[in-house]
Amino acid sequence: MSSRWAQTTCFTLIVIMNLSAWIDIQGIMVELPLIIPLMPEGWALPSAITICMTAASIAPVLVLILRWRQGKRFSEIPYIYAIIIVGIVSCCMLAFFWQRTAFVFGNQRSVWLLGGIFTLSTVDCTSSLIFFDYMKRFRASYLTAVFLGEGLTGLIPTLLVLAQGMGSEEVCIQAVNGTGLVPIYTQPRFSVRVFIFCIGGILTVSLLAFVLLRWSNLVSLADAANPIYVE
Repeated sequence: MSSRWAQTTCFTLIVIMNLSAWIDIQGIMVELPLIIPLMPEGWALPSAITICMTAASIAPVLVLILRWRQGKRFSEIPYIYAIIIVGIVSCCMLAFFWQRTAFVFGNQRSVWLLGGIFTLSTVDCTSSLIFFDYMKRFRASYLTAVFLGEGLTGLIPTLLVLAQGMGSEEVCIQAVNGTGLVPIYTQPRFSVRVFIFCIGGILTVSLLAFVLLRWSNLVSLADAANPIYVE
């Protein structure tokens, strides 16, 4: 493999790895128009989601404290594995159980959905800190790949939604008795479950990209390693 191809491949793998930063939460947010009508909270659900995401923002602070206590013994590698794997598992759980509710505080609540969103928000908030820490191992020119990957976390779910079609578009057809028109609402091309599985699949590809960066000789072939970094 030539050095140029190795550099391009290494850059691409970093982009793919960083897709796992926010793509799961971004995916859930763009899918809300299909989720909200089926949940007991109705249009109060976005407020509950916001509370979950805000509560999850404490995770980076905990990582900073842990890093301060461990000092030079701290390594971001196990955390990257954990972030991506937890994201994959959470997406799989959400795909099967997002519609399940439980009776809490006198009402049915979307505990599975909110619990999954809280978990995904926790790892996503942490990823912004951990992934940048990982990039100290690479030359500065590869930092652009991080921003590109995180930028695509908004674009890719949007393209998936466009492919899915939101449904609920009103189409008028002739009534059976021929006396008038009745509205028929269109359905999306694929379900919320399939959409979440697609997001989980992207996270799996991100995990494979990180494994290749860690365990192949691609980084050395591309001469991408930071020469002043000492592991």
